[in-house]
Amino acid sequence: MLVPGAPDAPAPPSPLSAPSLGMPTDWTPARPKGLATATVVLTGFYALLGLVVGLMSQSAVDSLRESDASGTATGSPATAGTAVLSFVVGVASFVVLALWMSRIRKNLLARGVKAGGPPAVEWWGWFVPLGNFVLPFLGMKAIASHKVGVGVLLGWWIPFCLVWLLQGASTVISFTAFDLSTGDFRDSAALDAMVPLGYAGGVFIVISWGFLMTIIRRVTDRHVEDKRGA
Repeated sequence: MLVPGAPDAPAPPSPLSAPSLGMPTDWTPARPKGLATATVVLTGFYALLGLVVGLMSQSAVDSLRESDASGTATGSPATAGTAVLSFVVGVASFVVLALWMSRIRKNLLARGVKAGGPPAVEWWGWFVPLGNFVLPFLGMKAIASHKVGVGVLLGWWIPFCLVWLLQGASTVISFTAFDLSTGDFRDSAALDAMVPLGYAGGVFIVISWGFLMTIIRRVTDRHVEDKRGA
């Protein structure tokens, strides 16, 4: 019964506004923008180094031919140094990318949204032979669902896989060009085929990074708005 002049009784809470999975009503996951920025920067540096290594393919081959007139294979110091730096930056890029993906998963789970996909695949999926051509993509697709289109995801993943394949082809060519037991040239003409593969790999890694940057930014900005399972 309402008493004249008394304040209206509070309306019962709407089921739609009730917290999900015991979360407080004012809970908001932190947007991992700092981690996202670090991931974009490091992966971008890795892509740049990949492009530089690719563009140096011709000079690297020429250096191998000119370094020792007797046919002993010695590489270019500049190319070797860039390759080592690329490896180090690549490892760091993997770590920050996996950390970013894990953070997105945790934020979604805290909202009551299960991203799906293989658990923690962003850490182990890269090391499964042959499976690493699919598993990391599935992990990214799971956390990017309803935020990034499949076309953008494929724009990142297909060029990246092509880089792997091109690197594998270059390795096979190197086996045919050198006598591994002596380190001498066996067929120096075979090295010429490595040049276009290097150029193509440099271009593909930059294309892949462009799409990855788009994915990271969109998912970071939109993942707290995901209503699935809430």
